[in-house]
Amino acid sequence: MIDTIRAGLAKEALLKGLYEMQGRIPLSFEVFPPKDSDGRAVLHETVDRLAPVAGKGFSVTMGAGGTTRSRTVDTATEIASRTGRPVMAHLISLGLSRDTVLTTADALWDRGIRHILALRGDRPKAEQSTMQPEFEHASDLVAALRGRHDFEIAVAAHPEKHPEAQTPEQDIDHLKRKLDAGAGSAYCQFVLDPAAYGRFLEACARRGVEAPLIPGLMPLERWPRLKRFALMNGTSVPEWLNQLFARTETTPELEPYLAAALTIEHARRLIAYGAPEIHVYTMNRWSLSMALSLVTGHK
Repeated sequence: MIDTIRAGLAKEALLKGLYEMQGRIPLSFEVFPPKDSDGRAVLHETVDRLAPVAGKGFSVTMGAGGTTRSRTVDTATEIASRTGRPVMAHLISLGLSRDTVLTTADALWDRGIRHILALRGDRPKAEQSTMQPEFEHASDLVAALRGRHDFEIAVAAHPEKHPEAQTPEQDIDHLKRKLDAGAGSAYCQFVLDPAAYGRFLEACARRGVEAPLIPGLMPLERWPRLKRFALMNGTSVPEWLNQLFARTETTPELEPYLAAALTIEHARRLIAYGAPEIHVYTMNRWSLSMALSLVTGHK
């Protein structure tokens, strides 16, 4: 038992040392297009608050099947103008024709958006057998965008394996094809166990992936909903998180304090494992995302 405790302490000390050596680390923040004027006001406050610490700027999502395509273009343009920060627009090919995808890319370029997150998109479960993308793989989309304009292109990565991949190794090989097609970096699906990100970095290095692999961080608030969302996306839920948040069922007043403490610790561990940047999924809320700037060297 004593040896086990000592081993745990040594590991914690190592993580602390790695974090302290890492120093300042850039942040970027994901937002989604608002649906109405109230949502737009909320979004404006969020980007205004976060812009001073958004060293790597913002990303703007696109709904499944391209459902928010025009709003994504408009929102990306608006945020870039409002904050002066770089903005990455998501571009999903599934559900859109090839011409529509490339015309959307043209619109982004014409409006000054130079960074795209190229995504095939997930097939809706009810339509998996009928909905086929004109770009069969995200690597095909990356190649088309590379030939269209001189975009800075990023792609998605899955530390715990994409649901459609047979093995983690197969998934990493697919990531490598996307990078070889012209992408320069990858943004990772969020994990609830930072060690999963560390293992992913090691596995990618073994298979020759050298591009920056940027972890996504989901603030650990509204736990029941976040847990459901994680399970739907194949994200592992550590039992120790379940046990901690179970205490808030009888004392809900503790939930925001626990969420803040765990989110900050989560960020520290991602940095310790080697994150070159942290991409925060804000859900268009700024307060807990802003708190992360205090532990990443921002002032």
